[in-house]
Order: sequence, then C-alpha cells, then structure tokens
Amino acid sequence: HSKENVIFNNIESTYIIAEIGINHNGSVKEAEKLIRNAAEIGVHGVKIQIRDLNTLYTSTVLLDPLKAEHGTQHLLHELHKVHLSFEQVAGLFDYAEQFNIDFFATPFDLVSAEFLNDIDTPLFKIGSPDFTNLQLIKKIISYNKPIILSTGMSTEKEIRQVVAFLQDQKADFSLLHCNSTYPAAYQDINLRYIPRLKHISGVKTGYSGHEQGYAPTLGAIALGAEIIERHITMDTKQEGLDHSSSLDVSMFREMMCDIWKLENSLGKDERVYSQGEQNNFLSLGKSLVAARDLKAGSILCDDNIIAKTPAKGISPLNIDKFIGKTLQRDLLKDDYLAFDDIDESIKNNATIHGFDIPKKWGVVGRLNDYHEYLEFLPDLVEMHLTWRDIENFIPPTAIHEQDLVVHAPEYYRDKLIDFTTNDPVVREYSIEMLNKTIELARELDNNFSGQTHPEGPRVVVHPGGHFVSRTNSNKDEQYRVLIKNLKEINTEGVRVLVENMPPFPWYFGGQWYNTIFLNHNEITQFCETINWGLCYDLSHAQLYCNHANFKLTEFTRSILPHIEYLHVSDASGVTNEGLQIGEGNVDFEQVFAILDKLDTGFIPEIWQGHLRKGKGFVEALHRIDRIYKKLSSGSCHVH
Repeated sequence: HSKENVIFNNIESTYIIAEIGINHNGSVKEAEKLIRNAAEIGVHGVKIQIRDLNTLYTSTVLLDPLKAEHGTQHLLHELHKVHLSFEQVAGLFDYAEQFNIDFFATPFDLVSAEFLNDIDTPLFKIGSPDFTNLQLIKKIISYNKPIILSTGMSTEKEIRQVVAFLQDQKADFSLLHCNSTYPAAYQDINLRYIPRLKHISGVKTGYSGHEQGYAPTLGAIALGAEIIERHITMDTKQEGLDHSSSLDVSMFREMMCDIWKLENSLGKDERVYSQGEQNNFLSLGKSLVAARDLKAGSILCDDNIIAKTPAKGISPLNIDKFIGKTLQRDLLKDDYLAFDDIDESIKNNATIHGFDIPKKWGVVGRLNDYHEYLEFLPDLVEMHLTWRDIENFIPPTAIHEQDLVVHAPEYYRDKLIDFTTNDPVVREYSIEMLNKTIELARELDNNFSGQTHPEGPRVVVHPGGHFVSRTNSNKDEQYRVLIKNLKEINTEGVRVLVENMPPFPWYFGGQWYNTIFLNHNEITQFCETINWGLCYDLSHAQLYCNHANFKLTEFTRSILPHIEYLHVSDASGVTNEGLQIGEGNVDFEQVFAILDKLDTGFIPEIWQGHLRKGKGFVEALHRIDRIYKKLSSGSCHVH
C-alpha cells in the first residue's frame, strides 16, 4: 500500500523521528531551521503537528474559551500562538524534499488528515489524544499509508480494542509506548511495557519519549523499541508547551551517537567469542605447561602440570585429559603441553607436505621465533617487529636463502604510530620508529640471500589515521600530511610498502576507528602521488568492502597495478580479520584469478596461526594450494 521509497519501511536500524511538533513557535523560518538541523544530525523522520482549530474544538469553547477548564484555556491560547496555515505546512513539505528524510505530520482532525493526504505525505502519525478516535483512524487507514500511533493516555483494554480494529481494517501500523506528561517523570515511564505492547500487537513497536534527557530512550531500545520519537528544539529554555520536554540540537545529536553505540553493542542472544577477546586471551589467559623438567616416561599428575600465561597451548579445561598419562617426550620447565605428548598415535596436523603453490609464499614470525618456521621451506620470511625488537636488536648469525620482508611496529614505546598527524610529538616518534626499522632491515638483509626486489628488503608500514572514537576527519589534509611525513624518511636500501587498513582496527586490546587507506580510489591516488608501493591485505580490504557495501573483486582490480606484496587471510563482518581461509567472506577463487599474473610473494596472515607449531599457517597453505589447483583445472570463472 505504501510508497516504496519510504525510509520507514526499509530501515534496518532504529527509526528515529525528530518531532518538531509546535516547537517552531509559529515561525516558518524556525521550522525550516529545525528540519535542516534534524536532517544534518541523521534522523530518519521529521514530524510536525497540524490542526484545523475550527474543526478540532467545540464551538462553545472557540466562542468563549473562559467556559473551558483552565488547562484547555491555556492550551488553546498556546495553539493560536503557534498555528501554521495549511499553505505554510505545504511549503515545509516542499522545503523538506531536499533532505533524505521522511517529512510527515500528526493531524488532529479529519480536515487536516485530508489535507496531508492531498499533498502526498509518506506516512501518518496519530498522537495519543486520538488513539481511541476510531473515526479519524479509519479515515487515515483509507489513504493506504503507513501509520504510527502513540498509546499514551490509554488503558490496555483500549489498546487491545484499537489493535483489533487496526487489524480488522488491515492497516499498516506501528505502535509507540508513551507517557503523555511533559516532561514525563522517570518513575512513570514504565519501559517494561514495551515488550508486552509488542506481544499484544504483533507489529513494530517503539517509544515516544517526553522525559528530560534521554536515558530512558536508550533503555527503550534495549527493551526492543524499533522506533524512537523525541521532540527537538533550538532551545529548551524557550517559553512554550513542549520546549522543556524536548532535546536541543546538540543533545539530540549526542543521543543519536549513543543510540548508534547501543545498537552496535546489543548483538544477538548467543555467546559470541569476539576476535578482540581471542587476541587478549593470548596475553591474559593461560595454557598448560610443565611445572618442572620432565623426562619421557613420566606419569603426569597435578604436581607437574600448571597453567601459565601466555595462552599459547592447551586450555586448562583439558587438564584431566593429561592426568595419569605417560609422557612421550622430554619437557623442560614451562614447555607447553600438546596432545601428541601423551599419545604417539596423534600426528602433528601442521604437516608441511602435500602442497605445491605456484606462487612465492612465506611465513610470518618474530625475531625470536622465525627460525622455527624455516622447516616449512618458505620462499620468504616476514619479520614482524615490536618496538622492543628495534631497541634491543642483536643481528642473527645464520644465513638464510629466503627473501626478507620486514613489518614495522604499530606501536613505538607503547604509543600508536601515526604519520597523518601534525602533532609534533606523535610525528617525531613515528618517523623515528620507521627510520630505525629501515636501519634494522638493512642489517637483516645480510642474513637473507634470496632478496628479489632491486631496492632491497621490503618494509611494510601502517599509515595511521586512527581514532579511539568515531571522528569526522579532514581526509585530504591527512593524506597531505602523510605524504609530507613519509618523504622525510630515508628509504635507501629498502622498498617501503604502505598497508591498506581495516575500518575498525584492534589497538590496545580494543576497537578503534580508521579514516584513511581504506578506499581503493584513495589508495590508488596515494600510490600515484608518492613512489611507494602497496602491501595488499585481503582481510582488511574485505572488512572495508563489507562496511562500504563494495565488491572485493572490484576493489582488487582497482589497486592491482600498485600491489607489491600480499597478506592473505579471510574476514567477516566489519571487525573479524585474519580468519582462516574459507571461514569468512573472501571469494579466494575470484580474487586469486584476478591476481593471477602477480607473483610478488604472500604470507598467510592467520590470527594466532603461529600457535601449536604454526598449525594455522600450514592449514591456510593447504587450503590455498587446493584453491590454486581448482583454478588450474579451469573450474572457476571470474565475474
């Protein structure tokens, strides 16, 4: 029945209505200002009230208001002061067309309802005073538009009766829980009625709030409200009926931000072990280790097993599986236990045999453990540095036949690096970090004989551009500063690559917000402006594409000429990066086909893939091997 372009019917998040009501004070200019401000805040709907006073009130009261009760006298006096003509209201509908909002109104009488239908309002609101006005409701239903009804000043018996009427008339309706006092006392709001109202009606249910502040509004959303209506004003201290129970523009904007945070935090009714928690568990949790040196043949017991941090092995939940078992190999104190330590029949799943990937591939490690993965016979090694590696670097003595890639630290002296800032302190330590990383890469180059890039080892760096909270930054200025700062780096003897970023990276054990090096067009422009290459992280790109509703295949084609190295892993949602191949949203067959002629080297960057002797890395390589075999058989078609 309703127009297809009505946001109300298509919105997935909470539908927010900024109710101007009569807070325009009878001024068209004030109404336009409120419409404009509400639209800029990002509300979905903006609403006013419309009355034909001659139809609305009895002739006795209109002719002699003194015959009415004091409350009616006062209200009628105020309504005369703020009255807008139908012509003025029509002008506001025209004005609102320029904004991406539903602009609509609450008619308080049949004449006003007819007028709104004539100017093609996208939907109708019925206020609490008319919730039981079946004559008005029936007339509005006949217009075949969505209807939102507030249920203030009504009993549950009346609500059930009206709901039955609406259902019988096959109305497209939603209900708002409401306490019709201005401002509403917190103890009277009774938010727990919202789920019951939804149960009674079986339709989309929301909350129309008149409280000071907005804490109950957030509570309503947590209890299932899908529509929120709040009054908006330019100044809560103005004289008038509704200003004191309204939110000013600044507070309305603040409420919108808090609603967004709340919606993102509600989740679903199942326990989700987030990736951030998994990462923190590595440094905060515990795994089973040998409590002292143990010889093969020892019988394991409570006294010779202990749980210690970091959590790089078997969960303490599995301790009973080890108690009483015979140890199959010698263990030193603090060596991590594995199931194959107690059962010879268990083979190490991290087998390095059986794959033949037709591209240069590598492993990622730290300075203190990379040698453990050389038995995989990789073509390259990516050395992921911490800032302490830089401060305490001791050159290795062995010579390796692999190519070398060095990944610069994301932190320096426990502070996040950022090349997009004009802050002199952050800028100075970020540049110092990268210069020292490059010096270290030049030294390490002597230990790796398989270099393939003519300029020397590749150095991967993150650009910065992150904030602890959502921020509207000047991206043009950020890129200008980024290029300016990077040009100060001495890149002799290395090839520096900037890595594309995820929209919501994990830093300091929590989620941050990134603003640059997300979009393919921006990345291309950067690479064409400065002679630095791109480390293409597939997982980061997929997260951005999920966030921006863009195709990863198109993203990949766009930045293809600038790719000089690859990080390969899967991703899902907008935060889950570094997933095992095939466990997220990346269509690897499509992407690998696009990258077919590129052989700059890649690593499987699986989150915690280094644990349990690199099990995650090797599993990823096996899966990548199978994808390439499928591609070579011609069973994949690129779209």
